[in-house]
Amino acid sequence: MKALTTFFDGVFLQLAEADFALLLLIDTCAFLFVFILALSCCIFSRRMRSISKRPFLYFTDLFAAITLAVFACRYSLLQSVVAAAAFRSVGLLFYGVLCVFKPDEPVVGSFTEAQSVTSFALPEREIRSEPLPSAQVAVRLDHALSIADKLLVKSLGRGDRQELEKIKTALTVLKVKGALSARESEGLNEVFNTLLKLMAKYDL
Repeated sequence: MKALTTFFDGVFLQLAEADFALLLLIDTCAFLFVFILALSCCIFSRRMRSISKRPFLYFTDLFAAITLAVFACRYSLLQSVVAAAAFRSVGLLFYGVLCVFKPDEPVVGSFTEAQSVTSFALPEREIRSEPLPSAQVAVRLDHALSIADKLLVKSLGRGDRQELEKIKTALTVLKVKGALSARESEGLNEVFNTLLKLMAKYDL
């Protein structure tokens, strides 16, 4: 324990003797470098857009702690805490910028493409019903997406959660498309039947 205390005393002594402006410049530039690197990856890499940005939040906390240590070598504890809090606030703003980059929207296509995602294959039979009007489709899709969102906050089984996420992806594809064909409308009815079963199963 004494050795650990001695080590940290030595570190703070070295910081105190170092140039404050230089330390602050290094701290700020290092943080900006990490942010610019993360931002560039989000802009140019589809994979980076799809992963969580939470690690950057941890980097922000780390740099805020470093800022606190740097200011503590010259200023009071209160001033150091204020500086670290201001640094973290800027970091949270940068984190919000990174969170703007989300996974690319699914490619808009026919419901046949959505079926490959959701595995809701329709029976091979002739469908004679007329396609639904766009306004009615929009209402039904919004209702279905609302149900899916409510179900996703439940403690679902692994298989049900995967199935529900696929359903939501398919519904998003259909919502972007707008007007549906008769076959797609029939497929939407199948989706509603599945959602109703899940609602009953999880008491929604």
